[in-house]
Amino acid sequence: MKANYGLKGFTLIEVIIAVALVAIMAVAIAPPLVQNIKSGKVARAQSDANTISTAILTFYKDVGHWPMETNTTGTNASRLVGNESLGGGLIGICDGVRSVGGSRWNNTGAVNTLTSALITNRTASRGTLYTVSKNPHVTPGWNGPYLARVPLDPWGNPYIVNIRFAPESTTDNDLHNVMVISAGPNSSFETPFNPNKYNEQIGGDDIGAVFQGASRFVADTN
Repeated sequence: MKANYGLKGFTLIEVIIAVALVAIMAVAIAPPLVQNIKSGKVARAQSDANTISTAILTFYKDVGHWPMETNTTGTNASRLVGNESLGGGLIGICDGVRSVGGSRWNNTGAVNTLTSALITNRTASRGTLYTVSKNPHVTPGWNGPYLARVPLDPWGNPYIVNIRFAPESTTDNDLHNVMVISAGPNSSFETPFNPNKYNEQIGGDDIGAVFQGASRFVADTN
């Protein structure tokens, strides 16, 4: 005689009910989970922007001027780009909404990488960018690296700094905000980068940090 252990399989109705319950739970959980992922990306982008801003300010404290050197001696950078693997050129930099506020984050002037300025202090074509000092309190100079690495933002785009508007470069640049910007979830810049836009504010879904503020408010001239 075979032993009867009282085991039996699930009925079709039980399986259908179990699948329905799992589906209901998935529908209930999915929206908050997606929202948490989005919020986490925004928080990470903000944290990265703050970290890069702090590194630039520390650089300024040590060296005595903003990180504006490029591969060409005597040419100030318009942008610092967090795009180490691609050399900080136009490749990989999202276009932005150039018609809105004259935003030209991807195509204005000379460019240098955040990596060159804040981590390696050199470029392949020029060598050392800034005089090194192990004790900037006594002799001003580069005492980096100021960052361990320069990440891409959570949407795979580089952080960009409008270093062109650092106050020391031209006489009216103290009217502009200088900031680290991520183009945000839509990968399109909505924050003005335009000589005729003063006291710029971070716009649209852009995410960033202002590390040098306009010294006084000037009405928008456009």
